Amino acid sequence: MSKADELAAKLKQAQQAQADNDHGADLAIEHWPSQVNELYRQIENWLAPLCEAGLDIRRNPTHVFESHFSGSTYHYAIDQLVIEGNARRITFDPIARFTLGGAGRVDIQMAGQESYMLRSVGEHGESMWHIKTVPRAGQQPAEPVGLHEDALLSVVEKGLGL
Repeated sequence: MSKADELAAKLKQAQQAQADNDHGADLAIEHWPSQVNELYRQIENWLAPLCEAGLDIRRNPTHVFESHFSGSTYHYAIDQLVIEGNARRITFDPIARFTLGGAGRVDIQMAGQESYMLRSVGEHGESMWHIKTVPRAGQQPAEPVGLHEDALLSVVEKGLGL
């Protein structure tokens, strides 16, 4: 095999690896809105008793522009989840599917605290969400908390001042 043939084989291999990477990123973006909707349905179920007491929950359509680590760019529609009560608001804003240390990030916007949810994928492909709080200057970072009903209700309690 000549040197040119070797380089041609390497080039084909590199191009195939890039195509596989792009295809994987395309699939990840394609599934991201349904993964976020599944999260929202769970949150809505947990908050159903509060809705009976006057809590307002709605979805706002939004668009996200993001880049994959390979350089591919994506523009897609996805919803924010907005919770209002006690004259306050909490917005769950899915800002990125591609994020360091996770398989998706949803920012939690509320007065007085910066938090976000980071999605990871388990050994068998199941989604796992964790709530992380951004420490203020001089504070130690808190350990992430797995998303479960009590953890979410604590966020809502703080965010709505209850």
